[in-house]
Amino acid sequence: MTLGIIEPYNGGFLEIIPEGEYSDYWLIAAIHINGEVFRPSPRFYRNEEQALRKAQKIFDWIASYNSEIRDRGYWNEEMRIFLWQQSKDYA
Repeated sequence: MTLGIIEPYNGGFLEIIPEGEYSDYWLIAAIHINGEVFRPSPRFYRNEEQALRKAQKIFDWIASYNSEIRDRGYWNEEMRIFLWQQSKDYA
């Protein structure tokens, strides 16, 4: 059973998970950067490598434009994804 992959990247890490136990499709679960967690809108990628490449692009964009992501989320037209910033308040 594949639970997912946590891949170190540029001082943060990328979290990807398979669609299901025997699936070849993957989702980006989260991008962790500077102690913050960002979750992109759900999208299936055909394989693990494609999901990791896209997660790296998202990470690099967040590193450059983090100040544009306010409060709850941000639509990125270029990558055609919505990013939610995970709240640190879990109560």
